[in-house]
Amino acid sequence: MASILVVDDSPAVLKIVRLALSSQGHNIIICSSGETALETLKANPNIDLGIFDFNMPGLSGNEFIKESKKIVKNPKFKILVLSSEKKPEIISKALFEGADGWMIKPFKNEELIKNVSELVDPDVPV
Repeated sequence: MASILVVDDSPAVLKIVRLALSSQGHNIIICSSGETALETLKANPNIDLGIFDFNMPGLSGNEFIKESKKIVKNPKFKILVLSSEKKPEIISKALFEGADGWMIKPFKNEELIKNVSELVDPDVPV
């Protein structure tokens, strides 16, 4: 299964995402800040997927996406943004900067699992 880095400043969201994805057999690493997450990416170059909150203290969402893509050299590395942000221009800019998917909070666990499956193993039907 995939190695997934989950970054959110909400302990509740971290717990929900960790439980939902670890139940699918994924290895979950959690961080509560963008700065810590960048250090984690540097130390773990084999991470397959980053699930990032877009609006956190410190780094902006777009800066975080760009920096993550610079650090992780794995061409299969994907980024899924979890955010309460709904503005199309913000979403499209994040996708242009390198995000591979966007989910709006609140979300259903089934939707999260489906999106993660599509990103980490796109050849397997969900």
